[in-house]
Amino acid sequence: MARVHEHVSANETKALPVKQAALGIISHLRRMADPVRARGVQQYFKHEIAALGITTPVLRAFVCERARELRQPWQAPQALELCDRLLREPEMEIRGAGILVLGEFRKQLTPDLLDRAERWFRQRLDNWALVDGFCGEVLSPLLERFPEVGHRLLSWSRAESLWLRRAALVTLVPFARRGLRLDTGYRLAREHFADPEDLMHKATGWLLREAGKTDMPRLKRFLLRHGPAIPRTTLRYAIERFPICERVDMLKATRNSSTTKTK
Repeated sequence: MARVHEHVSANETKALPVKQAALGIISHLRRMADPVRARGVQQYFKHEIAALGITTPVLRAFVCERARELRQPWQAPQALELCDRLLREPEMEIRGAGILVLGEFRKQLTPDLLDRAERWFRQRLDNWALVDGFCGEVLSPLLERFPEVGHRLLSWSRAESLWLRRAALVTLVPFARRGLRLDTGYRLAREHFADPEDLMHKATGWLLREAGKTDMPRLKRFLLRHGPAIPRTTLRYAIERFPICERVDMLKATRNSSTTKTK
């Protein structure tokens, strides 16, 4: 029975229904597991995760090969179903493979995906690595093609779910890096100064840092204007590309005055 899940040829893959393709991917990735490396992955997460210990380059290479076999016979609905099936598995790499396969069909995706994506963020995308991967592979390209997706990001930014809030910011990172959608980026950044989650402080700082790549003076003005309200983690991320002496000055200039007086 185990032989059914062995790696199959391109011609065989074309005949596979989604369920069989998913089983093949799951079986193959589990055989690639590296228990020693899997234990090391845990250090990057505060809560316990299930990992196989497969490196990102190896995972990407495997998915790229498999996606080439699937792209011609399949369309977006099959890719969505495959992603949905793989996201049900506990291991990060298997869920990551689902995201990567779906990303290979990004040009066929439409905003209709957003309702399903929201359910995934609430139920299956439950750590920063999976959330960030989904944003980069799927949501940012979708926003590139359909600007109206930005309205959903505004809604997600105020969601109770940590992962929806993070997705709202991380989806904008590639745009901020190119000097695009900066007004939205700064607006959402301001919304999260009081966010209780450290992962949001880091995401906000990441977004601000990228926004500064094409307009450093604007970033500096923004940080000086809101400095005392900005979490220090966010601020440190945001000023990473400033010269060292300027970083020191910014940390001093944005320090909360009441905190300074009590020291």
